[in-house]
This record gives sequence, C-alpha cells and structure tokens, in this order.
Amino acid sequence: MILGWRKKRPLIDQQPPKAPYFLAAEDLFIKKEEREIYVKHIFSASKDIPKYGPVIMSPGICTNANLFRVDNKGRCLALDHNRSFANLLASQGFDVYLYHPGYSERVQNRYVSRHCNESIYYKKRFRVSPNYNYKDLIHFETPAVIDFVCKYSRSKEISWIGYSLGGMVAYSYLSKHPSNPVKNLITIGSPMALNQIFFKFIPFINFTSKILGVEEDAVLGNLSQNMVPLTRTIRALPDWFVRFNLISPYLFNPLNISNSTIKTMLGNIIEPMPKELQKFFSKFVRKGYSSQEKITNYLDQLRLLKKSRKNFLFFYGASDLIATPESVFLAREIISPNNPYNLIGVQSAGHIDLVVGKNACEQVWKPAMDWLKDQQKATPEV
Repeated sequence: MILGWRKKRPLIDQQPPKAPYFLAAEDLFIKKEEREIYVKHIFSASKDIPKYGPVIMSPGICTNANLFRVDNKGRCLALDHNRSFANLLASQGFDVYLYHPGYSERVQNRYVSRHCNESIYYKKRFRVSPNYNYKDLIHFETPAVIDFVCKYSRSKEISWIGYSLGGMVAYSYLSKHPSNPVKNLITIGSPMALNQIFFKFIPFINFTSKILGVEEDAVLGNLSQNMVPLTRTIRALPDWFVRFNLISPYLFNPLNISNSTIKTMLGNIIEPMPKELQKFFSKFVRKGYSSQEKITNYLDQLRLLKKSRKNFLFFYGASDLIATPESVFLAREIISPNNPYNLIGVQSAGHIDLVVGKNACEQVWKPAMDWLKDQQKATPEV
C-alpha cells in the first residue's frame, strides 16, 4: 500500500443497517415549482419492533436539521446508536423525516451537491435566493413537506416536532390551515415571538457561520472537512473559549452543554440567516405585527385549535433568555390551555441546550417520545 493512501470509506448513511437498532437513512427531495426541499429520512429496518407514524422534525433559526442527529456525546450523524433525538425515535419504530429549511447552505454544499445525484444541485454551488423570507417557510416549504411526507408514508396523520423557529413555523401554519394532517405537535423552546436579545447576535452568528463555511465552495469539494484549516481551528479552540464567553450565557447554559456539542454546532449545524429573513424578524421584534387586525386574526385562528382534535406538548427552558418561559406559556395558553399535562419545564436549560444539552435526552427526548407513543397506536410490521 502506498504510504498515506487510504481506502475510500462509504458515507455513514450508505452503510448497511447494524444491530441492535438496524437504523437506515435515505435522501429525499421534494421538487416543486422549479425549487427543491431536502429531507433526510431515518428509520429502523428491524422487523421486530412496532411501527409508529411519521414524524417531521424541524430545526430552529440559523440551524439545519442535523441538530437532531447530535448525540449525547456531541458527535453527529452516526446511525449505530440510539443516543440522538432522531435515532432514539427511529429505533423505537417512528418514521423520522428531518426537514432542512431552504436556507441550509452548509448541508446543501457539504453533502447534497457532492453526493446526491438525484438533486438538482448535484455538482453545483448552492446559494440561497436573496429574496428568501419567512413566507417561504410558511406558505411554500411547510405545506410541501407535510404533503410529501403524507404521500410518501401513506399516512393521513403526522406528527411535527419543532425546535424554536421550527415550532413557530408550525404555529403560523396551523393558524392558516386548521384542517391539516398534523395530529400531534411538539414544540421545544418555541415562543409566540422571539426575544429581541437574540437579534443582537444574528450579525455575529452570520459572520461566524460564513467564515466557517468557506470550505463549502466547489474548489474544496473533494477535500475532507478535517483537512480544511478553519474546521481544524474550530476543533482546536480552547474549551474555556467555547463555553465561557460573553455571548454564551444568552444562547445556552454553559454548565449544561459539552464542549464537543458546541464545536459540532459551530462546525456542522449553524447556518447563515438570509438577509431578507433577518430583516423580517428584526422588524417584527422592533414593531410587532403590521396592524392590530393581523394580530387579532392570528390569535383568533390559533384559539380555534382548542376545538380541534389535535394534541399539543410544549417544552420550555427555565433559563432560556431567547424563548422566555413566559412566551412559551402564552403560546400554550392560546393554543391548548385546558390540558394540565402538556407543559414541561427543564429547570437548568437555556435555549440551545434545551434540545442538545447534557440533560436533553432524559428531560426532552424521552418524554417527547413517550408522549408520542401515547398519542399514536403502533401498527405491526407487515
């Protein structure tokens, strides 16, 4: 063997399912109106477990859906365990669909454009449309993803798990389409409106994400991410800098998240926010709804969900400075106030560590899974 030569390994998602969970993954592409939405499907190929219904997982602002593939040790993407949120659900028989919003440049350029020949962006540099806005999420992507998953899974009812913005998108969608296939909605740190503190950090997050994403360009398309100087720099950052800096207490509880998880977030999960989307949220934080009529109609439509046969579960972090507990309480009070068991607080959690923190598995992932099982009847494998 030539010194330094390594045999090319298959991608993680292309490896055959392994015991004991037999997890597998496939790439799905929703093509609509000359646009494309990328969805990762994760499921168990085991014949010995009950099968539950489809679950769409939608990430928060400035993140892609690989957020749900970060395990309890801070590593990402592996399928040989049940220690990430997505893997846990799939290992128990849920049909998991990870929805990557249209602003997920890093996923598109690092994975889709390099490895997915069925994508319209294969071997092309993906760039988010300069006009990409909140309306794209609500009016185009969310309905398209829900419709696709229903057809692909042959199910009339689905579940939606939204973290932060992923839950807010569901609020907006449900308010406009009360008769829809979403039977069960779980929101994690999803308020009625984001705290304006967060938007003071968006320029910093965008700058950091773009700098760290230089390796996405096609000229580096065939290089390993480990060979890119900027990625190596992330991994070499001192632990004290990663967790204990001026910004971190606003984004997460530094004592409730590991260094490896933060580095994974920086290196793989954070996405730049499109300018128009940033302007939309910044304006909304400053001025609120454009008119009293619009906010009244929005709240009235959400209140109608009380009469629906949908199920709701709300998680909040007691130390969350972005999606404050009061704002999550308000969402629950408007949408589903009569169920005394549909609100769960995580006492030591901030915003990011609410979903990927040290106690997220025990206090968020497993309770969410158990709740979904209670709402859905398992069907035997055919």
